[in-house]
Amino acid sequence: MTRSEALELIDEDALHARAAARAGSSDFGDDDYREGLGVLLGAARNSPRLEAIAGRTASLVIDALASRLSSQAGWNAHPEVLQNPITAPLVITGLPRSGTTLLHFLMSLDPQFQWTPRWIGEAPLVRPPREEWEAHPQYQAVHDRVEAFFAINPGLRAAHEMGAGLADECITIMVQSFVNNMFISMLPLPEYRDWFFQADETPSYRRYKDNLRLIGAGTPDKTWLVKNPSHTIGMEPLLTTFPDARVVVLHRNPVETIASGASLTYRNADFWEKTEVGAIRLDVYSRAVKRMAEARERHPGHCLDIAYKDLVSDPLGTVQRIYDHYGLHMTEETAEAMKDWLAANPQGKHGKHSYSSNEFGITDDDVRNAFADYIAAHNL
Repeated sequence: MTRSEALELIDEDALHARAAARAGSSDFGDDDYREGLGVLLGAARNSPRLEAIAGRTASLVIDALASRLSSQAGWNAHPEVLQNPITAPLVITGLPRSGTTLLHFLMSLDPQFQWTPRWIGEAPLVRPPREEWEAHPQYQAVHDRVEAFFAINPGLRAAHEMGAGLADECITIMVQSFVNNMFISMLPLPEYRDWFFQADETPSYRRYKDNLRLIGAGTPDKTWLVKNPSHTIGMEPLLTTFPDARVVVLHRNPVETIASGASLTYRNADFWEKTEVGAIRLDVYSRAVKRMAEARERHPGHCLDIAYKDLVSDPLGTVQRIYDHYGLHMTEETAEAMKDWLAANPQGKHGKHSYSSNEFGITDDDVRNAFADYIAAHNL
């Protein structure tokens, strides 16, 4: 690919047109997303790896714009949903690779919660009854795309499981605002990363809340269960947007989480330099734990801390501890469903995910030094 071809591929107007063609609509809503989009595309244009990253950049932008169009179409068709309350959501967070996915999958088995499956997270709409999912064209499209992705990245499923019908992360929807850590994890764009950490994520969280109102329009009174490691970065806007949120924060030694996350980033694309991804993860998440600690000081009483080692050694006991803390009731049927899921999904089911700090350009001591306060605060 030539530079001129790469520039044409990430032309902003062309990206909007391609997203509109995919979604079958052209109402992108308000323009507050354009600043972040502009910074992202500008950083890509300035990148010495433009030709290598242009295709991935275009794909991510089109996905986010098409998702934005889907949400706007839903709100236009059902404006009344924007009045629905989102009451006391249960929010799972923690550094990436701290067991958040395991806990999310387990708790999503409890019918007292509603959550966003991957196929709806990619293009929000009013969530239909579970028995109708597989027949939906959007479900089939997402299922096929996810399976194809794993087919060409055979080691990735061992690192992070996804599925069209599985509970998905908030980040999939929050990319709509283009103020989002996903672009940092997926693209080597230091200009965007610097801008992101100076930006205000509050509008992104407000839009996310409206997306939950749309998706849950059929069950507006049901408790939301959501999960996103990037809430460690956005804890302040999370707690101002959802002032009655009940947050579960998982903690694992960063020596393990940073290297594991670097491995996941590196496996996602062939344009990364292996020795750069460790430093990026170290920078992003050492900032994240400091931001989270500061936000928790300003908003006390919202968070329950859970050790990763406790979740892994006693998952059902850990879930019960969360239920007890937040006054939730677990039925015998839910407990049995969780036991069955654990038996069917042992750790390492899809292979072993191996990694070390040194292979990603950092040392264990670098991590310990960057996270010294966090490690001490949570006895890691």
